[in-house]
Amino acid sequence: MKKLLIAVLLGTAALLGTGNEDVRAWLGGMAADGRTDVAAPVPEDDGGTSRGKADAKKKRRKDAASERRLMRLEIPAFLTDRPEEVIWHTAYTVSFNRKHKLPNWVAWELTKERTQGKEARSDNFQPDPDVTKGTTAVDGDYRGSGFDRGHMCPAADNKMSAQAMTECFYFSNICPQLHSLNGGDWKELEEKSRKWARRYERIYIVCGPVIRDGKHRTIGESRVTVPDGFFKVFLRLTEDGDAKAIGFIYPHEKTDRPMREYAVSVDEVERQTGIDFFSKLPKEIEKKAEAECNPNDWK
Repeated sequence: MKKLLIAVLLGTAALLGTGNEDVRAWLGGMAADGRTDVAAPVPEDDGGTSRGKADAKKKRRKDAASERRLMRLEIPAFLTDRPEEVIWHTAYTVSFNRKHKLPNWVAWELTKERTQGKEARSDNFQPDPDVTKGTTAVDGDYRGSGFDRGHMCPAADNKMSAQAMTECFYFSNICPQLHSLNGGDWKELEEKSRKWARRYERIYIVCGPVIRDGKHRTIGESRVTVPDGFFKVFLRLTEDGDAKAIGFIYPHEKTDRPMREYAVSVDEVERQTGIDFFSKLPKEIEKKAEAECNPNDWK
């Protein structure tokens, strides 16, 4: 796994303006389990006043933190064909679409440890205070609509802290979802996700609404778009330095089918959503992993 991450980070170094030597030094301090949330290299200050030096150093550290976020494997390529505001929360990242009042995507890393959190579910749905471009839905939009407030990053994946639990109930992480799907086949996939995280130690997840061309039903005074379906893609790294990926697309309808029947390749999810997933992987590994749809790789 570390071999693959070395390739990922070296491949991203040019984009970030970071030399390979700095990346290798960073990797030298990487956690044993392959996490990349250790401090990135920060160049030394070369002059200026003490106040100026401190401000410059603070800015470089802030920039380095932003770079580390961009290097996360679960973060898709940013979108240019639709409204997008990317917001970094404690346990997930969301690309918010002010036109639809929905996420374009929600991405997070799910580890075995995160599935073992003790924080209780809050059920305190609220607007996302970090949204600055437009506004999210509000609770009143859902009253009497016939739709659940469906989580993209589920509450059970956010039990590691009170802050994470609070943020997962922001409406930037919520979509109108039929109860039969939210409490049925979609819930089954969420539960399976946590089983995979416990088995494989660490998986990367991106999910969100499928919104096709044409006119859509909306709910509430905020005119929240009702999605045509929902997608979810998964990535895991193997011990031999390979990567396994799989996608799922669920139509937004009352349905009760085996999970395998929703399974597709990540390439197919990209085709239907226009989102480029797992773009931080080396291209040959990304191409191979995203072309496959093998449920037997995910048990």
